[in-house]
Amino acid sequence: MNWTVVIQTIGFILIVLYLFCGLDDVIWFVVSRIVGLIRHCTTTDDNLSFEKLRNTPPKMLAISIAAWHESGVIGNVIANFINTADYPKSMYHLFVGVYPNDPETIEAVEEVTRVFPNVHMIINCKKGPTTKAQNINHMIRRIKEYEKDNGISFASLTVHDSEDVIHTYELLATNYLIDNHDALQFPVFPIMKMPKFSNFFKQLTTATYADEFAENHYISMVERRNMNAFVPCAGTGFAISMKRIREFGNGDVLPSESLTEDYLLSLSMFKKGISFTYVLNRLPRVMANGKVRKDYITTRSLFPHTFKAAVKQKTRWTYGITMQSISIKDVFTKQKISFAGRYSFYKDLKAKLINLVPILGYSVSFYCILTMIFSDLPPIYTNDSATYYMSMIVFAIMILRQVFRGYALYHVYGMRSVFFGCLLPPLLPIRLIYGNIINLTATIRAFRMKLFGENSAKKTKAVKQKTEKKKSVSWSKTDHEFLSGDQLRVYRRMLGDTLIVQRYLTAKQFNEALKNDDKENGEPIGAYLIRKGFITEEQMVRALGTVKHVQFINDEVVRKIVSNSVLNNFDRDTLLEYKILPLTYEDDRCVIGICNETKSEDIEKFSSDHGLKTKPMFVMEPVLKEVLLSHPESPAAKPLSSLKLYYEGKISFEQAVIIGNFALLSGKSEREIRRYMGLEYHTHDTDKAAI
Repeated sequence: MNWTVVIQTIGFILIVLYLFCGLDDVIWFVVSRIVGLIRHCTTTDDNLSFEKLRNTPPKMLAISIAAWHESGVIGNVIANFINTADYPKSMYHLFVGVYPNDPETIEAVEEVTRVFPNVHMIINCKKGPTTKAQNINHMIRRIKEYEKDNGISFASLTVHDSEDVIHTYELLATNYLIDNHDALQFPVFPIMKMPKFSNFFKQLTTATYADEFAENHYISMVERRNMNAFVPCAGTGFAISMKRIREFGNGDVLPSESLTEDYLLSLSMFKKGISFTYVLNRLPRVMANGKVRKDYITTRSLFPHTFKAAVKQKTRWTYGITMQSISIKDVFTKQKISFAGRYSFYKDLKAKLINLVPILGYSVSFYCILTMIFSDLPPIYTNDSATYYMSMIVFAIMILRQVFRGYALYHVYGMRSVFFGCLLPPLLPIRLIYGNIINLTATIRAFRMKLFGENSAKKTKAVKQKTEKKKSVSWSKTDHEFLSGDQLRVYRRMLGDTLIVQRYLTAKQFNEALKNDDKENGEPIGAYLIRKGFITEEQMVRALGTVKHVQFINDEVVRKIVSNSVLNNFDRDTLLEYKILPLTYEDDRCVIGICNETKSEDIEKFSSDHGLKTKPMFVMEPVLKEVLLSHPESPAAKPLSSLKLYYEGKISFEQAVIIGNFALLSGKSEREIRRYMGLEYHTHDTDKAAI
């Protein structure tokens, strides 16, 4: 056998396939960028300012997490989310779907529900594992019942996985954007350690995910958004308007038998003219070294770190997307879908072909390298042949693709990741080759599942399935881990972040304050900034409220919620000394107003003196003193009308305060604000006027 002829034939076929699959990607990239510039779209939309997020009244939001054998991580995931989410705790509820035959996860979730009243466990009607979609569909039915039973209306449902690190501002962004969009998809970026030579091979598998997700979610998804093409759902970090969910009635929202139910849902919505809006937005944050950089509102997740686990997960993705959800008929459908939409279908469909091609190409590339080392080996193609020039075009496309990937990695992970992902070694990076091997293996397994069923390799199960007419699939779940407390610190927002993101302070001013050595001994940075006139005391209190997740109350609202019947239970002189303003009793706690000058030890004394647990809310010191110094018999300001609903047990005190704050800010009535926030139950959202 003439091996040179064999290699030449294989090489020619591969060149044609590479050209067929690669040229259109380059053209698509160029056109989408031009269209984006014409439409004034950039890679990221920085018009999503914190002022817009903060000035939108918080609506009731629902978050769901489907859990099967997640007892080891679910508690930490939920605690981290609730302790870091910049959103009033009374305005969102987290629902965790578990299975009756998973007692360990049930016990772990029950423990969390005892700590956080806005966390609810929903036990599935079926034994696990079912599909993730079935789990979420069951939760959606229970969430609708929860709305009706509690007299509220959720604005959206956000879906997350049980290993996600959810961004601090995600709920704020969802709350703002869901008014004008039916569905949102936030970017998903894998978590990995800073790459070094010492950990290169240890995190090689995870790094391939980082490479692919960076390229896909920083470039490809933006291209689709710019072209008004099909934006697929990523499986986590997506939110759907409850208005759209209610249109499904009692039927399933997610396709229960699909392994990639999220992709199929977004596909079916797109065909109906409802598309997912891709949200790639950045807000400034302060790093540990004091530098300020833009941070994406994104979901961070731990991905598999072994070859076997990665193949298992990607098999599910390849099978679910290219073999369950989409077909060549979708590309040529008679439905009124734009060319860009049809082309995006084609791009997803050709993935199963692209995954098979590169490995064969490596053998040809290896031979080409050998011909450069050993002169007696004949070259595959002579310099004057058409195939040679075609191969040069393929080589240029390959380099260009690496430039695209490097560009994405730089913006998401930094220059060090560009080196390890695209330049080690040059031309054929180790991470690229290893990632392609994973994709090849997963694609072959997906084809086997398509042809022979999920359990074809398991003979004992195959025997039991002989009588089944229909091939079935179940939740092929990836085992999850979660970060430690020290590792999670990097994702938490500090005072500097909040002051800068709220535009109370510029990054330059903050850095100058950190560097200046004229601070008084032990003076906190906040007190220094106030003394120097960089910020006002109210700005500091509002920022502290954001960092500590403590509700701030406007002065006028304070006057409207103060109750002399509550104040008369305490000595006012002592309250003035402590700088504490008792507001009401809620459950087993006394809600107290505190200011920037209130000391933590005085709160502890107050609690100990009266045998009370406390729940703080921030107020300004002048209004605190004004109320405490007023005569006990002096007429109080007209109370908030929403307080009546609070006393009737229909809303919480925090919700009443929020209603009062935004009624004052917007000039709307309390009832308008209350309905907008979803604190009245109704099945249709058409009466929600934008605030």
